[in-house]
Amino acid sequence: MASSPKRTNPKPNPNITDSLHTLPFELKIEILSRLPVKLLLQLTCICKSLNSIIFNPKFVRKHLSISTTRRLHLSSYQNEFNLKSYSLQSMFTDLTTNFTQLGFPFYTDVINSYYIACSCDGVLCLADHYEHKVVLWNPCIRKFKKLPPFENPSVFKKLRVTHGFGYDHVSDLYKVVVVYTTSIKARSGVHEDTTSIKVLTLGTRDWRTIPTFPFGSIFDYGAGKCVSGTVNWLDYTEIYWIGRPKPIIVSFDLAKESFQKISLPDHGRRDECNMTLFVWRDCLSIIFDHDVWVMNTYGVKESWIKLFSVSCLRNPSMSSILIAKASYICDGQLLLELKEKKKRKLIVYDAKNGTFKVTKFLRLPEVCVESLLSPDIV
Repeated sequence: MASSPKRTNPKPNPNITDSLHTLPFELKIEILSRLPVKLLLQLTCICKSLNSIIFNPKFVRKHLSISTTRRLHLSSYQNEFNLKSYSLQSMFTDLTTNFTQLGFPFYTDVINSYYIACSCDGVLCLADHYEHKVVLWNPCIRKFKKLPPFENPSVFKKLRVTHGFGYDHVSDLYKVVVVYTTSIKARSGVHEDTTSIKVLTLGTRDWRTIPTFPFGSIFDYGAGKCVSGTVNWLDYTEIYWIGRPKPIIVSFDLAKESFQKISLPDHGRRDECNMTLFVWRDCLSIIFDHDVWVMNTYGVKESWIKLFSVSCLRNPSMSSILIAKASYICDGQLLLELKEKKKRKLIVYDAKNGTFKVTKFLRLPEVCVESLLSPDIV
């Protein structure tokens, strides 16, 4: 593992651990739960007795609920898969410094075929372009888990794959969802789509097949967005004016393992081609062109409200830029991927004052909270 620029990380003072030993257990937990992951890992190196506390599942969950430190993970493919991990503050400073470069978590001959599919609670879900394997990886604690292979359709079939990864609050377990659609050319010459759903509850070894998918196929190539114990995708399943497909949100309940339809807000627009589904402050959200809508109460159509419009990008030279992707950062800020003709750029948009800043990123990074969550135990 290498980091750039090279610098020495200060070791925690041994007196800190001595002081911790004299504190009541409850107060010790409260103090430790507010420390960053890097410092906690250092503490376990100089005080082995802290291992049982810091890696206890209850403490991991408590630390996760308090953690506000976020990192930006960006995959690259020069000679092989690499991950650059930036602190969130790097978004507002010089991105050529203060990053950690990580290799692939384990050796494989085809690491260039992996990509970041989605993430949950600091754990990245890596997927393989060709064989559709799935690897879970927490870069902060350098631990990974290769999931067992799921039933893979024939390589001769046209295949669309999308993933979801979320936490089931009912069972207190994490689940990975794979939705793949195969397209087979029928005798009539028309391609027929068949969608299959596989679910793996982490801690088990077998993928389970969801028997019924009521919406035909999912056309959203992005990862499913996890909100309120559900995974959500944009889809086009119905026909409305002039024969155009009507967009909806397809929702998968992680506890019930069933699908439902979530209605879009009454946004008053006819052209619904340019949409982006994302998560804003733990609420399901969507962007129509430059308008940001948020569903305050999940599943209740009447709770959709329009937060603001990003059309205040008043620079005339940027007037043709369309919002392609979005990711919530913090404190009312959005990381937006914009495109104008063939050019793309990433900006940080401040919803409070309507200003934006162009970043040096060329692609949208994955925004993750720092956590101690290990793929081996989730």
